[in-house]
Amino acid sequence: MPAWLEVLLNLSGYAGFVALASRGAGCPQAPADDRRCGDER
Repeated sequence: MPAWLEVLLNLSGYAGFVALASRGAGCPQAPADDRRCGDER
């Protein structure tokens, strides 16, 4: 496989990962009032 094709594949994979992570496809976000930071209650 040519080096340029490998680089292109890596960049497209990274871009896809960033797109999924920024969209929050993993789990729905809680409303701002329900969020907690650390051990604050």
